[in-house]
Amino acid sequence: MTTDRPVLREIITKAVCGTGTYTYQRSIDLEVPVNNNIQVLGHFVSNADIEQASVVDHNKYGKSVQVRGRYNVHVWYAYDQDTQAAKTTVTFIEHIPIKMYGGESKALEPLVHIIQKPRCNKAYVKNLDDKSVIRVEIEQTLGTEVSGMTTLKIGVIPAAMSAIKPVTGKELVPPEKYSPQYAVSDPNYFDLKCEEDLPEEDDDYSFFYDEYTR
Repeated sequence: MTTDRPVLREIITKAVCGTGTYTYQRSIDLEVPVNNNIQVLGHFVSNADIEQASVVDHNKYGKSVQVRGRYNVHVWYAYDQDTQAAKTTVTFIEHIPIKMYGGESKALEPLVHIIQKPRCNKAYVKNLDDKSVIRVEIEQTLGTEVSGMTTLKIGVIPAAMSAIKPVTGKELVPPEKYSPQYAVSDPNYFDLKCEEDLPEEDDDYSFFYDEYTR
């Protein structure tokens, strides 16, 4: 039995050509109007969003995705038995190194998603010259998938052609002794064709069989 060899075909389609993840940390300084007896009570990051993403060639990372986004940083602090709140909007530009799979086209489209929302790891008071600031350390993880037109090679196996041969045979006929003509001519003949025609266990039809087996 021989098998057909697969035929290689090329398909041009849009597929994922590279992926990457990146965790970055940055420090944000929030200016406060007072410069003594400051105590940080809490911190929170809200409204994280990705505004723009593009594939670029970075000097350090090589092929990477440049991401532009923003989020808000909130800090509550106390001084002189009073409570205040500070807020700032952070606009960031980060680069996500990507690992390319090869065979991609020039028209690459990145899809960036936030794997870990920005969060405050630490917030503390820092004195800078003649003023005090609340420094907040932010951490965030971004992920990206880069898609583009690429060429794929697949193996195609032709469907096997099988001939359907008709099945031939002989028609089965009952024995001559039990043929319909014999049964009609003999009034004592009974045809056991189905279960309903079978004799009951209590009935005695042995005289019929004795007659036909002589």
